Amino acid sequence: MKNTLYIIAITGMQSLAGSLRMDAQQIPNTSHLTETFYALNPAATAADNVAVFDGFFRMQWLGFNGAPVTGFAGGQYPFKDYNMSAGGLIFIDQTGPVRKFGVQLNYSFQLNEVLGRHDRLSLGLSGSMQQYSFNPLNESFNDVNDPLLGNAVNSSFFPSIGAGLFYTSSTRAYKDNSFFAGFSLNQALSGNIEIFNANRERVGHFQVLAGGRIYSYDSFIQPSVSANFVAPDIIDILYSLRYEMRNTFWAGAGYASSGTMSVNGGVILDNFNGRDTALRLGVSANYGISNGLSRLGPGFEFYIGYYFKT
Repeated sequence: MKNTLYIIAITGMQSLAGSLRMDAQQIPNTSHLTETFYALNPAATAADNVAVFDGFFRMQWLGFNGAPVTGFAGGQYPFKDYNMSAGGLIFIDQTGPVRKFGVQLNYSFQLNEVLGRHDRLSLGLSGSMQQYSFNPLNESFNDVNDPLLGNAVNSSFFPSIGAGLFYTSSTRAYKDNSFFAGFSLNQALSGNIEIFNANRERVGHFQVLAGGRIYSYDSFIQPSVSANFVAPDIIDILYSLRYEMRNTFWAGAGYASSGTMSVNGGVILDNFNGRDTALRLGVSANYGISNGLSRLGPGFEFYIGYYFKT
């Protein structure tokens, strides 16, 4: 089983040894937890005009040695008088011998009343610096003559630039039903990964998001769908449905086209450590229902965020 996962993890690295173009996914999947939108779309930074300090952790395929692990710690702050927001995060993503660690900075500029009285269009840019490490030591593999697997630990640093758009039909929460949509391109400008004297091409990753909020007194229902693709191939499509009671709790469910079902929920501790603040604690569990993924085991996600009005 470990050999199988190792093959999955190094598929991208093996393209270094040849001339084939590598179009596989090179950034982590999105989550059914909508609080993580800004990690992949800089235009969604502080989209609700609230400052946030948060953290996210995901582990897939529990009990599987070398399974994917992803996490970040970040912050977002709105500068409402200037119609802009800024944020950043420190992130890590590891699968088997491949590890990525870096820092990302986000900037968003908002245009108000573009199509309606209370709508907003946000334009975002992101810049990141990432360390890419490959460690074949203590791993199992089948091809003992593969030149990549016989080397010691190696790593390289590389920059990347991304961009995004985010639109919401109303910024008045619990007053107007709203529609939102976003589009982002990550690795829009980036150099190739040079490691073990070979190059790996880094390609652009697109994310598309659409959804809405239907309010009823102090609660709302939020259906949404998001898609990740590396042209011309769709990597994954996520369908999500969420119910949230204001300042109390939320619960949701989702399905991914890769064959994964998900349930999530969380509590909202209002006025936590002060007025106009909140602490949000959320968890998500997923399980593969397709024949291949079901054998890999379940996964889970954890989110914590401290929110305060500015």
